[in-house]
Amino acid sequence: MASHGIKDKVAIVGMGCTRFGERWESSAADMLVDATEECFASTPEITKDDVDAYWLGTLSSGQSGLVLSEPLGLDYKPVTRVENFCATGSEAFRNACYAVASGGV
Repeated sequence: MASHGIKDKVAIVGMGCTRFGERWESSAADMLVDATEECFASTPEITKDDVDAYWLGTLSSGQSGLVLSEPLGLDYKPVTRVENFCATGSEAFRNACYAVASGGV
């Protein structure tokens, strides 16, 4: 079965990132909130209430999506936690893209 790709079905409309470096003063929750707030600031017409589901790529930070849903106050929103060693970020992104492209979100 050939793959026909998803390039015309998914778009990146905003992004956020934490400052790089040793962040001993910040918890994982602090950095998640910082990156999420920056992402929503980059797309003021979209709020966290507009997002139907979230994907979290993390290595050794928590056991579930609660790592993201608790600090962001995401009540009744699904959070998929992805962990795949050095490919964690790209794997979470790929999973989210395919979910959006499939119409599941």
